[in-house]
Amino acid sequence: MFHAWFCENFYLILSTIGFGALYFLYYKKYRHYIFLQKDQAPNPNKPRGKCPPFYPNGWYRLLNSDELKINDVKHFDYCGRNVVIFRGTNAKVYALDAFCSHMGANLGKGGVVKNKSCIQCPFHGWVFDGETGNCVVSSDNLSRKQVDQFEYHDIKQSKNIDGNYLYKCYSGNVNLKKYHVRELNGTILVWFDSRPEFQDNIPYEPFDLNVKLDYRGESINFVNCHIQEIPENGADIRHFDFLHTKLFTFTSLIKFEWKMLSHRATEDDLFEVMKHKHEFINEFKMKVLKTYINDSNKKYINVISLDSYVKIFGWKFFLFNATGFQLGPALVYLFLKSKLFEVTFAQSITPLKKFNIRVTHRIFASSFLPYFVSAFMLYSEVQQLFSDMLIWNNKTFGSKLTYNLKTEADRNLISWRNWYARFYEGCHEFEQKQDALDW
Repeated sequence: MFHAWFCENFYLILSTIGFGALYFLYYKKYRHYIFLQKDQAPNPNKPRGKCPPFYPNGWYRLLNSDELKINDVKHFDYCGRNVVIFRGTNAKVYALDAFCSHMGANLGKGGVVKNKSCIQCPFHGWVFDGETGNCVVSSDNLSRKQVDQFEYHDIKQSKNIDGNYLYKCYSGNVNLKKYHVRELNGTILVWFDSRPEFQDNIPYEPFDLNVKLDYRGESINFVNCHIQEIPENGADIRHFDFLHTKLFTFTSLIKFEWKMLSHRATEDDLFEVMKHKHEFINEFKMKVLKTYINDSNKKYINVISLDSYVKIFGWKFFLFNATGFQLGPALVYLFLKSKLFEVTFAQSITPLKKFNIRVTHRIFASSFLPYFVSAFMLYSEVQQLFSDMLIWNNKTFGSKLTYNLKTEADRNLISWRNWYARFYEGCHEFEQKQDALDW
C-alpha cells in the first residue's frame, strides 16, 4: 500500500523536498545576511594632510556579543590602545589594559579566565580582577597583592649607580587600567577617553535600542581615511545629490532623491524643525526623539532627518523617512519608517589604525518583512557606502576650509565641525605619549 502511495505521489514528494531544500538555503543565506568587504586596506598609506587626533573620546564597538563566549579571551589593538577583553564565568564582559604589570606579557594571548571576574597571565600566573583592574593574590582571594616595582636608571644609556642598573621606585599595590564596557544590541562597546577625569565619569551612554524588531544581518566595510570623514556625512546635505542618486547601476531611469535636515539635539526648536508632513511619520519621529534624547546626552547628539524618494521615469514616490542620531564620534542610529515597514540601522565606526577604519551596519527589521527584502536593504546601504568610500579613500583631510555661508549646506558643515571637535579634547596629548613609546 505504501509503495503504491509513494509511486502515485512521487513527483509531489520530490517537489516538496526540493522546495524545502531551496527554502533552507534561502533561510540560511538571508535570515542573517552578512556582507564582508574582502579588501580591508586598499590604500592606508596615502598622504592625508594635516588632521585632528585620530582617536576621539567616545564609545567604540569592538566585537559582537556572540563572538565572546564564557571563558573567551581576546586581544584588540584598536583606537591606539592594547586591550584584553574577556567574558567571566558570571557571563559579564571585562576590558583591561592588555599587558601584565609583572613582565609585560599580553593577557589577550593565552590568558585564562579564573573564577567569576579574573584573568590569569599566561607567563607567570599573576591574576587581575576585571571588576577593578587590581592585581590580586589569587582568583579566590581578591585581596590586593603587595609588590615592589623597579625601573632602569637610564634604559637607553645603560647607566648604573653603585653597580645597579635598576632601582626600586615603588612598593605597594598595582593595577591595570580598567575600561568600562556596555553590552547592547548584540554588540560589545568600550569607553575610550584620553582625559583622566572622564575615565570613570562617563558623560553619556550608548543607546539600548530595545526594539521589537528582528536582527537581520550586518555589513562590515573598511575605509582608509580620518575617522571624522565618515560621520561628517550626517551634516553634508549636498553630497546626496551627487553620490547617492543611483538605485541601480545599470540604469539612470530609476533613481533616488533625498531631502535632508541636520540639527543639534540641544537646540530649543529641535522638535519644530524635525516635524514631518506625513502624520504617521511625524508621530513615529516625535516618539523616537523623546525616547532617546535626554538632558544628560543631548549635547553629544546630532539629529538628522532624511526623506527618501524614488523617481521612475520622472514620477516621484515617497519611500521612507529616516530619523538619525549621531551619538558621540563613532555611533549612529537610523530609524526608518514607511507605510510598509519599520527598520533600524545601528552603525559603528572603529579606527583599527590611524587611517584604517572599520564601518559596520547592523539591521533590525519588522518580523513580517521577507528576509530577502531586509538583505536587499542592507546590500543597498553597502552600495551607497561604496559611493562615499570612493571619495573617502582618495581625499585629504580639509583642515583649511572654504565655505559659502550663503548656503544652508555649508552653514551646516561648519556648525557640525564645531560640534564634533569637542570629542578631541585631551586626545592630542594622549596620542603624543603613545607615539613616544618604544615597543
